[in-house]
Amino acid sequence: MQFRGGKFVDEGERVAKAIRKAGYFALRKLGFLVRGQAKSEIEEEKGPSPAGSPPHTHKHVTTKSGREGKQGLLPASILYAIEKDPARVLIGPSVNVVGTVGAAFEHEGEAEYKVREYPPRRFMGPALEAEEGQLPGLLATEMKHV
Repeated sequence: MQFRGGKFVDEGERVAKAIRKAGYFALRKLGFLVRGQAKSEIEEEKGPSPAGSPPHTHKHVTTKSGREGKQGLLPASILYAIEKDPARVLIGPSVNVVGTVGAAFEHEGEAEYKVREYPPRRFMGPALEAEEGQLPGLLATEMKHV
């Protein structure tokens, strides 16, 4: 509460809205960072990656600018989206692009892809672990802007 104009004014809702807004923008930045980390861990190599390491991608494509880049189907399929209520960020490979192969790699054999089990080749979990420590700093930065 604040005392303004000779009366007390409740600022609770305004403060809560500012915190939600800062959290939204911090989660958006975290999603971007985790997506980038996951994409950078997937290498273009022939054959499967060793069990326990991030999967390989096998398709080398040309970017919109005409340069060849690390944009095989798996890295290019990694997207992120923000939900406001509840506030959360969803990050991972799009089923529309690569099917369920991302789940087969990430969930240590619990998911099947093309009727066979795959050894674990986690890439999203390690990407989150590498970047999650930045969330408090991102939130603090965003709180300065609201």
